[in-house]
Amino acid sequence: MATHQEIEESSHDFLDFEKLVQIGAAGEPVLPVAVQDAESLEMLLIAYVNREALRLSLSEGRAVFYSTSRRELWRKGEKSGDMLELAEIRVNCEQNSLLFLVRKTKPGVCHTKDASGQTRPTCYYRKMTVEGILEMLN
Repeated sequence: MATHQEIEESSHDFLDFEKLVQIGAAGEPVLPVAVQDAESLEMLLIAYVNREALRLSLSEGRAVFYSTSRRELWRKGEKSGDMLELAEIRVNCEQNSLLFLVRKTKPGVCHTKDASGQTRPTCYYRKMTVEGILEMLN
């Protein structure tokens, strides 16, 4: 099993094809949420919400998720300060996923840090080559 460091920083893929199976097996009633910057439309992260996280997101005007690994509510930015203000919530055609359009309160979004120690502005900081190698983006 790969370490968090290997998963988050290496050029090898450790894609977790079992994630959705694990969520389903745990019986957690959640929806996936694509989170996108409201102005630039840059994709920031994928998260999950349960009913309570969605209700809190709407009432607090900021992104509140449900952590499927910790099995608890996750108010984005509560510890890091990298809060995401909610601009709009969209629902897909089948009502089985959401899109949060957000405004960042700080430049960082991801829980990982770059080589200079700064929180990364998106969780999508690597690209996959045709050979399956992960390369860091600028």
